[in-house]
Amino acid sequence: MKLKLNFLPYFFPFSKKFDPNSTIFKIIKTFFCAFLLSNPIYFSFFENIFLETLSPFLAIWGLILLLQTKNAKGYFWTGFLTGLFWFWWVGLSAIYFDLSYLVPVIALIMGLVYGVLFRICFLFKFDFLRLCAIFALSFIHPLGFDWFEWGIYTSYGFFDSSFRGIICLFLIAYFIYEGYISRYYKMTIVLILFFTGFHYEEKAATTLPFSYKLINTNISQEQKFLQEKLLLNSNALLSEISRAILEKKELIVLPETAFAFNLHGTKYEEFLKELSHKIIIITGAFYTKDEETYNSTYIFRQGKSYIFNKHFLVPFGEEIPFFKEFVKKYFLPNIEEFARGPVQSQYKLNGVLITNAICYEATKEQNYKNSKIIIALSNNAWFKHSSEYKLQKLLMQFYANKYGVSVYHATNGKENAVILPKKRLDLRWLEEVKGWKKSLFES
Repeated sequence: MKLKLNFLPYFFPFSKKFDPNSTIFKIIKTFFCAFLLSNPIYFSFFENIFLETLSPFLAIWGLILLLQTKNAKGYFWTGFLTGLFWFWWVGLSAIYFDLSYLVPVIALIMGLVYGVLFRICFLFKFDFLRLCAIFALSFIHPLGFDWFEWGIYTSYGFFDSSFRGIICLFLIAYFIYEGYISRYYKMTIVLILFFTGFHYEEKAATTLPFSYKLINTNISQEQKFLQEKLLLNSNALLSEISRAILEKKELIVLPETAFAFNLHGTKYEEFLKELSHKIIIITGAFYTKDEETYNSTYIFRQGKSYIFNKHFLVPFGEEIPFFKEFVKKYFLPNIEEFARGPVQSQYKLNGVLITNAICYEATKEQNYKNSKIIIALSNNAWFKHSSEYKLQKLLMQFYANKYGVSVYHATNGKENAVILPKKRLDLRWLEEVKGWKKSLFES
């Protein structure tokens, strides 16, 4: 018996009036499917336990709707819209290179890339192989950009943040969709897959063993590198450090390029060295050596400074990966490319090993594999009023869950975060229910 799972009319009653083969209905279904495949990004703006619980199941629904699509155009447009929902913001940084006209062009390119990839997945003859191909898209990283990661479906919720959890989530979608299995066998298989992919183990992460303060700045990208603002902003950072000292903090963390110039050899470096006798200071700034510029983390401790340089650079933002002369001449004449540091930079504070990560690096899986604590610095002002920082946080949460790592994230432009491996959702629900009962009886 073929089981049809078209839930759209239940959520959009007016869609019952449409012919399922009509263009309008297909557009609505494609848009809805793409949104479901992107839902964790937008639900994360309204973080609560109910949405965290619901989100992975909506993603499963999105995969079912995708499998129900029986034509190449449907796959293409679902991929196109999914690419837009995930990455429409990528071109916003072009504004600060006086290339505002490229913002919609870059968004269109991102949509086309994923539209073509989804269209290729449709070439596989069988639905199961198509789903496997969709799953494999997480391993395709154009120009090293690896933010298209299905693992964000397990950043929160009941599923384990691992291949086991993600694969079970995809298989649940397939077996719910599959129409040649009886209802009772289907329910049994889905339950087995759910409990196979369940998040059972709560990983205990190592945390910073001393008092700290994460500084969140809100300096717009238009103002950040203006010469007349550098003195004002830098002195404000010194005031923050002095305040942390008065608060008896042992460590202060400032965002990426908090000091928006080459800090090495300046009077500010000397000030920070002096202050570091009272507090450990971690800050972002530039570092120039042998005519090469690095995006760097400076660590000041006991009157000494240590510099760690960024390795993973943003394509066309911090480096030009190809056609350098052409791109510089016609598109990015003012770009200053950065040199690369080591693949993974680590240091010790009071005997605790810490991995350094600067913005993009905080979403690189290999930085989590040999780490217990990551201190990450970001400047998210490049993508203000966008969903970029939410996707970044979901990726960090996924890898923190997967490897049992704690992440301390100081940012410019958006909120700071301390990210720890997730707790079991069933136990969190029990705590919620107890809290509701307690408040009910007290009232």
